[in-house]
Amino acid sequence: MLQQTNRWMSVSVFLALGLIAMLGRPSSAEAESEQPSVVKNPYAGVNWDQVKNFKANLHSHTIYSDGRAEPEELVQIYAEAGYHILAITDHDNYHTMREGERETQPTHETTWPWTDWIDEQPSQIWKRNGVETSALYPALGQHGMLAIRGNELTSDPHIVSLFNECGFTERHRVPNRDHDRERLGCVQAKQGLAYWAHPAHYVPGGSWEDRGFPWDQALEYFGGLIAEFDTLVGIEMQMRGRIELEEELFDKLLAAYYREHDIFIMGSDDTHGTSVSPTATITIVLAEQLTEPSVRHALENGHTFVGSRTEVLPVFRRVTVDDAAKTISVQIDNHDGITWIQDGEPVHTGDSIDYSEMKDALLRFRVQVGQVVFLSQAFHIQ
Repeated sequence: MLQQTNRWMSVSVFLALGLIAMLGRPSSAEAESEQPSVVKNPYAGVNWDQVKNFKANLHSHTIYSDGRAEPEELVQIYAEAGYHILAITDHDNYHTMREGERETQPTHETTWPWTDWIDEQPSQIWKRNGVETSALYPALGQHGMLAIRGNELTSDPHIVSLFNECGFTERHRVPNRDHDRERLGCVQAKQGLAYWAHPAHYVPGGSWEDRGFPWDQALEYFGGLIAEFDTLVGIEMQMRGRIELEEELFDKLLAAYYREHDIFIMGSDDTHGTSVSPTATITIVLAEQLTEPSVRHALENGHTFVGSRTEVLPVFRRVTVDDAAKTISVQIDNHDGITWIQDGEPVHTGDSIDYSEMKDALLRFRVQVGQVVFLSQAFHIQ
């Protein structure tokens, strides 16, 4: 009897332990749900078999604000430099700089249309609500040039406004949220796009920090308005030796806002001179056609890379997310190395990365090309 009792006790303990193990072990479905996935991939909608790498400068000035080049001169130097996309974004409330022809009052007008200054004629003009927003000039450069209408809205902090004619004569030297809502409200009502111009100028360590904010206020100001206005797609990055500060700002904004709201970087030369620097900041736009719908779609969805001009530019062929293998891989011609940045810190080098151990990560990559770098948009892994 004692042996039988012991046997039943042994069986009971075995069954109990088995039940505990079964209850404690997640089902295959539960285990699968706990695996990390890329929940935000800025390049998900890119048709890699069809897109081209278009070179763009989305921020430039002429003598109609504080630039030194005539509009026709600026257009020509960018066409000769091989650019496909150019926005002349003169300040909306500066005097013209041409000697002897200064305006008595600031103007809010955009420097548009280009046909006021150049002989070439556009083959196509795009309009919204009867207002011209862009034009294609097939005779400019080797492959034509898309001209984007815009302004730099010049109250601090500055805003680059594209695909619309918004402009203001009023100017604030310190941040004014009500005025910024007015400015961004105009761009949104006109169905344009906007991004913060050189925001790293306004943070600690920036050249205009006396016109800006402490870090916590800067993040709340820039990120809060990005969250409020869909038309505000991100921030500008000018890669002129300030790259560490600008990347820090980008990573801090990503950490604070990217899980809920898209934040993309735009690379802009902010041209004021009469030539294109050999290392000017440039945006590579992944678009299927040199048209406003295709280019605009790329800009508002982050189908871009930001870097510096170099003698041989990288060619971005493909970004592949394999959620089964838990990898992100890239195919890029003409580069010297790729560094992956997780939550602001370098974590890996190589053409692919395994994210199977990442829990809630913001991931991007940096492409080394000679002495310059190109930056990707960010992925969210959860």
